[in-house]
Order: sequence, then structure tokens, then C-alpha cells
Amino acid sequence: MSDDPYWNTGPPGGSPGWSGEPSGRFSGGDPLVTDTFETWWHASLDVVQRSWRTVGLILLVGVVLPRWVVGAFNGNVRAPQADVTVTDWGAWVREYSPGLAVGLVGAVLSLAALYVAGSAALAAVRTAAAEAAGGFLSLGEAFSFGFRRGGTFFLWLLLAWVTIGAGLVLCVLPGLWAVFALSLMAPAAVFEARRSPYARSIRLTHAAFGPALGRIVIVVLVALAANLVIGLVGLLLAGIWHGIFAPWLATVLTVLTEAVMALLLLAPMIWVLAASLCTYAWLRGRAEPVSATSLSAEASGAAPERAPQGPVPGGYTGPGEPGHPGSAPPRP
Repeated sequence: MSDDPYWNTGPPGGSPGWSGEPSGRFSGGDPLVTDTFETWWHASLDVVQRSWRTVGLILLVGVVLPRWVVGAFNGNVRAPQADVTVTDWGAWVREYSPGLAVGLVGAVLSLAALYVAGSAALAAVRTAAAEAAGGFLSLGEAFSFGFRRGGTFFLWLLLAWVTIGAGLVLCVLPGLWAVFALSLMAPAAVFEARRSPYARSIRLTHAAFGPALGRIVIVVLVALAANLVIGLVGLLLAGIWHGIFAPWLATVLTVLTEAVMALLLLAPMIWVLAASLCTYAWLRGRAEPVSATSLSAEASGAAPERAPQGPVPGGYTGPGEPGHPGSAPPRP
């Protein structure tokens, strides 16, 4: 199947020797559904340009703030309070592990942050799709959507983390495959609520393995590089503060450092979310006549999850979005 969405895969005009390349009939006019790598890249940047304020605010509240809380907790409560030599591993472990109670609190905070971040990701994808269709969502509507589906999505996220962790521990390559195969769980959960986002992401990414791998590798590398660099800088600075300043001042500086590090992650997070949304739309568009409007209608529950095949009589486009109503339904 070609990368050309909407259109059938038969040879244009019945000409023999057709190579299966995109027909070129897709004009690139849809803000989410694309055909080539170049249009996918530009579509992801357009999503950022169009929705960075609203998506950024959602991610700030739902991802950056929880990350800041967890990072400040780990940077202060779990930071070593005494100098130990690197060869004294027993002393280092005792110093870095302050107790079972602190470990439980950290685990609870991490799970809560994962739940809130997952819900915020759903809200951000929903908002970006609505704005791509010409509509809008308030912050309350977006979070209401995210938290309404966030509980179930949280369980799928836990399964995904277990899958990735087990794959990395067992042989690394299965873990890398899981990162690739499960990278579209958030948009799948937004647009196809009645399906497992875990299985749906695997199915979509393997529908066009090579081209999907190329796109998702870029997304994953950007996310990993941003998290690794910013995380290491924050950890290094926290160690420096605790090493040269009084405890109270080191605590204050660590909290401020974690806030800055979390804010620095906001820009790459917005693009990663936009690129994931466009990758999902591209893969759906290879097999179904979807568009930004139909995807947004699916998420709102105003349209069936599978768009109808072929043109609809009367040009009916569905109920549309708030502020961007669709055409009137055809009369019998």
C-alpha cells in the first residue's frame, strides 16, 4: 500500500507498470493526515504553531508540575547527605535509600504523576485535534475529557511500562521494539475509545513498519535526548547544591532547579505530542478516508469510530466541532 491516504491503491488510469508510489492526488490540505515524510514533518510543526499555547498549558499543569513535585522529592529526600567514596557501595546505598516509608511515598507520587500525565496527554491530543479541525476546547473541557478516560489509560500505561522494562532487561531489542510499537497509545486512546490502545498502537505501527519506524525513531530520540540531558543536568546541579551549601539553601536551590528543568522539557514535549498525533493520523489515513474533522468528531463521540468508506450523499461532514459546525445532514 502506498503512503497516499484516502485513495485506492490501484494503478492510476489503469496504466501498466505502476510502481505503487503515491498518486499525488493528496494536496496536503488536511492539517493532520499526510502522505509523505516531508508533509508529515511540516504538519507536526504546524500543530505546534497552531496549538502551542493551549497544549503547552495543558502539559504545564498535567505533566510539568507533577514532574517538578516528584523531582523535588527525589532531589531532596533521596539525595545523599554525607560524602561517601564511590568504592564504598554499601555506604552509598544506605545513604541514598533513607527508608521504606520514603520509598513508598516516592512510589505513590510517581504513580500519581503517571496518572495525571497520562490524562494530560489525552487532553492535549484531544485539544490539538479539535483545533486542527477549526474548533476549540476550554481547559476545563480538555481536562474533563482526559481524566474521564485517564483511569483506563493509566492501566494500559502500566502494562506498557512493564512490557518495555521487561524487554530492556531481557535482551534490550525487545524493549526497543516495545517503545516503537506502543508509541501511539495516547492518540489511539483518544480517537478509538472502544479499542485497546495497547493492541491498536501495535497494529498501526506494523501496518507500515518501515516508514512508521523512521518517523517514530525521530520522535523517540527527541524525547529520550531531552529527558536524558535535562535530567542529568538537574541531578548534577542537585548534587552540587547539597555538596557546597547549607541544607536549607540546598533544598531551596534544588526545588528551583527542578522547576527550571521541568519547564525546559515543555518545548520538546509539545513537538513530540504533535508528531505522534500526525503519525497516528497518517497511519489511519493509509487505510481509511479520515481527516482532522472526522478524527476530532470521533474523539468527541459525535461520529462513529470508523469513518464511512466513500463519499457521503449530500456532502455531509458530521456535526463538526464547537465553533466549527459541520454541514447540514442530507435530506431523504
